[in-house]
Order: sequence, then structure tokens, then C-alpha cells
Amino acid sequence: MRHILFLLFAFCSPLIAQAQVKIIFDTDMDTDCDDAGALAILHALADQAEAEILATVVSSRYRWSASCVEAINRYYGRGQLPIGVPKSEWTDTGRRGSRYAKQISERFETRLQTNDDAPDAVDVYRRVLAAEQDNSVVVVTVGYLTNLRDLLHSEPDAISPLAGPELVRRKVRHWVCMGGRYPEHLDPGVFGNFKPDPSSAVIAANQWPTPIYFSGLGEEIGTGGRLRETPSDNPVRQVYHLYLGDKRTRPSWDPIAVLYAVRPRADFWKIRSDGKNHIFDNGTNQWRSGAATNHRLVELQPEAGERLREVLDGLMVQSPWAR
Repeated sequence: MRHILFLLFAFCSPLIAQAQVKIIFDTDMDTDCDDAGALAILHALADQAEAEILATVVSSRYRWSASCVEAINRYYGRGQLPIGVPKSEWTDTGRRGSRYAKQISERFETRLQTNDDAPDAVDVYRRVLAAEQDNSVVVVTVGYLTNLRDLLHSEPDAISPLAGPELVRRKVRHWVCMGGRYPEHLDPGVFGNFKPDPSSAVIAANQWPTPIYFSGLGEEIGTGGRLRETPSDNPVRQVYHLYLGDKRTRPSWDPIAVLYAVRPRADFWKIRSDGKNHIFDNGTNQWRSGAATNHRLVELQPEAGERLREVLDGLMVQSPWAR
């Protein structure tokens, strides 16, 4: 049976490869465990030939975020994926710390010891984008938007003769952004991905030249409880345990953004395109109805939550095919 499945996979691989979604995954990997769950899901989708992971960049300045990402990549057999971190002096997005990133970095062998060992995220973005076909890359962010602001402000260089905006316009099909609450989130005291670096969020949302799909879904969809079924050396299982303690699940904000990025035609979603996501200078936000822009809002179909939870949990605990 295994031989037959291999032959079928090999025979069909050209067709499968055409359907793969090319993903750059941009994560803070510090303040919440669902970043790790989202990365596990992305690796599972790559194992199923639904996605090709081009890079896993980090938007946090917390010293061990990059090495934590690498530890997860290595567990899934992709330890050589490019990882970059913010190198500009724009803001400090590492002050909130992490309940798990340092511990995971110390428990697993990694090439990167701290963020200091990783290259500039802008260089990673530019190198990856320059190598891909036009209109082929999907960027999915589940953290701060520092790297995208820096990318948009990047100048022509030895990597590409194109400045940031033109490089993005040419290479990026669209951007999926997990951040904000909808239809509005006006409380500056409640944490959200736009708030640690709000000026970058405003710039990125207003200057990005291709469609942006915003998602704030996940509050009522708890996942991660099945990670206890996976091997004890699974770093994602350990991340959830370090973060949650005796609690079993965490809301699925980041996993949902990844699933939408790879499976935008799934019957979970409905898309609103009649307006704009206005991000205020303090990082709060409001969806403002009106004329169509390049902003889209990902919403959930009625009664899709339980089915979506089952899919996310199933992908999160999928065993790696290549270790």
C-alpha cells in the first residue's frame, strides 16, 4: 500500500505542485502560544503539498523568538528555512517577553542561538521575493508589522533593482493579516498585534500595494487540546504546555489566518470587500464601510466554528512526514 501511495504521489506531483500556495510566514513567536500552533498547521499543509513555505520570519525583538521558530521548523524536517528578524531601530517589540520561547530554544538544538544570529528580515523578504515568479507569493502575518513597514521602505540593492513597494506589487499576490478585532476595537488597554508597533501597522496597511485580507477570527474557537496526543518531544506541544499550564486550549487567531492563506476557497469563509480597515495611531482599529479598497475582511460562515476547530486540531497534531 505504501508503495502504491508513493507512486500515486510521484505521478501526480506536477499537478500538486501547481496548486501549492507559496507562503512567507511572519510571526512574533513570543507573547502567545497560537503562533506555534499556526506554524505547526503550516508545516502540516506543506507536508500535504498544499503549501510551500518560503521563509519563516520573526517580527519580535525578543531574543529567543527566532531560535524557537527554528526549533519548530527542525521538528518538521525544515530546519534550513530562512529566518530573519527586525534589524531597524524603529521600535522595541520584545519588551513583553515570552512564557516559552527561551525554554524551547534551550531544549532543542538550533543553528540560531538568539535573534542576534539571524539576518535582517528585510533582506530575507527581498531575497525570497526576488527569486519567485510574479504574483505568486502570499504573505501571512500573525505578529507585529515592523518587517512589512521596513520592506516597504527598502531601497534597490544587490538583491533586486526594485524598491520595496514595486517588489511587493510585482511578486506578492496578497497579504493575509491576523490583527485587530472587527467590526471595531477601540480599547487601547486590550492587547492586539497592531499595538506594540502601531506606526508600522498604519504604514503597512495604508501603503501595501496588493490586496490585504484582515482576520480577527478565533476568539471562540479553542484549539491545541489534542497536542497531548503527540510525542513529548514535540516543541509545539511543549509551547502550549508552558503557556497554558493546566488549561487545555487557546483561541485560534493565528491558526485561522494560516488556514485561510492556504485554503481561501474552503467553505468556512465569507469575504467583505466594501470598505477599509482604519488603524488608529494607538493600534486600535475600525472597519469603515464605503467604497471598495484593497482591504478585505475575512468573516466566518454561520455555524462553521465547530467544523473549523476540528480541521485546525487535526492539522496541528499531524505527524511530520520528514524528520
